[in-house]
Amino acid sequence: MINKIASFMRQHQMVQEGDHISIGISGGADSVCLFLVLERLRRRMDVTISAIHVEHGIRGKESRADAEFVQKLAARYEIPFVCRSYPVEKIAKETGVSVEEAGRNVRYAAFAEEERRFWDKAKQRGGTVKTAVAHHGDDNAETVLFHLCRGSGIDGLFGIRPVRGTVIRPLLCVSKCEIEDFLNREGQTYRIDATNADIRYSRNRIRNRVMPELARINTQFTAHINRLSEEAAEISAYFDGEVGRILEKHRIKTDNTCSCIDTKQLFSYPSVFWGRVMLSAAAELAGSRKDFTREHVNALLHLAKGQTGRKIALPYQITAEKTYEGMILSRSQTEEETDEAPIPLPIGELPGIIRLPKGQMACRIFGYSEKNVKIPQNLYTKWFDYDKIKNRLYFRTREPGDYFVLDAEGHRQKLKDYWINEKVPRSMRSKIWLLADGSHILWALGGRISEYYKVTEQTKKILEVRYMEDEK
Repeated sequence: MINKIASFMRQHQMVQEGDHISIGISGGADSVCLFLVLERLRRRMDVTISAIHVEHGIRGKESRADAEFVQKLAARYEIPFVCRSYPVEKIAKETGVSVEEAGRNVRYAAFAEEERRFWDKAKQRGGTVKTAVAHHGDDNAETVLFHLCRGSGIDGLFGIRPVRGTVIRPLLCVSKCEIEDFLNREGQTYRIDATNADIRYSRNRIRNRVMPELARINTQFTAHINRLSEEAAEISAYFDGEVGRILEKHRIKTDNTCSCIDTKQLFSYPSVFWGRVMLSAAAELAGSRKDFTREHVNALLHLAKGQTGRKIALPYQITAEKTYEGMILSRSQTEEETDEAPIPLPIGELPGIIRLPKGQMACRIFGYSEKNVKIPQNLYTKWFDYDKIKNRLYFRTREPGDYFVLDAEGHRQKLKDYWINEKVPRSMRSKIWLLADGSHILWALGGRISEYYKVTEQTKKILEVRYMEDEK
């Protein structure tokens, strides 16, 4: 099983040499298994590890006993350990969220703090800090079922992603049975959380009531659901690419906080794209897809086929209106838009992580001697010729006079013209992060890079900049 997990980690590029992995460990079977596996793999992968336990203050003596168990387990292997405690029920009441959500929020806050604590150590070894959590294949199947019960489209069939930002999930390739068999062979005990049997929680009801019944129908149902999840991810990625192409082609105009879609042309495509394109346009204006539901998509479709002049309200102060040209999506201009202060990129202190409002930039410098190495095509990972960088770089938002270099001859394009050509709404332009050398833009996050700094055959050193969105 250890080799299977190691292969899965390599497949999804979860870690690199020099990384530090902070392991979230509750004391239950899954996280204890994760701890043992990574303890075995740490030398093979040339990574360091630590353990973090988050105590929720809900189960009294049992909760404290969990923390003591994890502390002893870490001490046995001489692994750094920390326990962080939070009054989760109080936090849930104060913030108006469920106890489950509050618990999740404090866990990831604690994980973020651990990443900062071990950053210097990882930096000295040429790596970054990752957080490993113990979701396994059965958890993924459970998540897919949960999404279906709540009402989900194809995107909800993704389940749990193996990597999201700095959070990795090495056990997604194994089942609960494989985990328990591994622990039994190792003679390793673990804690049992009695609240996991409480079917008042929706996920527990699915885990303890629904999944056993599905296993009676087919013992391989979790494997089948997980294969469906992988296929859904591939299909959704294809749809996203097509949606971007369609929106680019049939968005008639973008002005200030408005986006106008030619719905007559849109409806010439298969119906599966209609709602996705409208949702994409609305989310672009909003800066987020969160809070947009199937009901909003259905309302947009109904509006597009309805009478000219009708309007509907959407989240984020967005209004959709049916017009003769198609549909106009507009966002209220009363919403404040403030530019962020520039953040310097500390070249002399790389590798490093730079915090942004909704994510972080992981930056590193390395030699470029292998000519067969493939330059990343990812929208959020970019390589630059390090030796061409003469001044201090900054992450910042737009400023007057910003420009890209378009070609080897040094022809320039104003950032404003680039955004107009790309039909980037004005309302979004002040929110897009830029990597800049003075007024020369190396990279507009999610968009193009400057031709001047591109990697060539003459490149000797590479500056890699990778954006990682915060875990939602």
